[in-house]
Amino acid sequence: MRKNHNKLYYGRFRHKTEFKMPGSLMFYPTTDEHLIKIKRENPKAPHINKLADFITTNRKNIKFRFQDRRVIFYSDKDLSLQLINNFWDWWIGYSTVDPRFTGLSKDVVGCSRLPHGKYSYQVHLKKDAHQYITKKQRDSLREYIERNIDHCLVPGYAVLDYLEDRCPYVFGGYFYVTEEKFLTPIYMMVQNGIDKVVKFRKVKNGSNKKVKR
Repeated sequence: MRKNHNKLYYGRFRHKTEFKMPGSLMFYPTTDEHLIKIKRENPKAPHINKLADFITTNRKNIKFRFQDRRVIFYSDKDLSLQLINNFWDWWIGYSTVDPRFTGLSKDVVGCSRLPHGKYSYQVHLKKDAHQYITKKQRDSLREYIERNIDHCLVPGYAVLDYLEDRCPYVFGGYFYVTEEKFLTPIYMMVQNGIDKVVKFRKVKNGSNKKVKR
């Protein structure tokens, strides 16, 4: 199974700890001022006060988010164990990023299998790319992809409909490229419409087998 490197880790916060905790939805926004207000208004909720204190004390050493009544922390091992010990009754999950995935830069994703078994790059278009790409540039990109069908893949209908002139708009989306050498012509054609390029780095002994669906 493919294992993607979570961008929140960046090789630093490799331990992910999850909790399903009552009252967690009140933690918006997560500023120190709001956390102080939460403590003041909930003096008889020790787990809420303890959580607010933990975030305030360790804010610089963690990443966290609240999602569907779940609290998700990204931290080092010591803080992860501290969280589990403090909030044992609400602990629902723990995972760690494989050490082989550490040291990755912002737009590099570690994986045990390349997307579709062979694509090393994912080209993301801007949310309003059609405003930056002329019709001639769009047609040139489509023709380039068609000429290099073994090295380029457009998986989404939104981008495909735009390239084939079935829709005049494209609000984001992406396509894949196998090798770096195919990126240069793409940049020359539609550079202003590109948001970012994500590189997939396959770990040693990873698989190129294409997943059957």
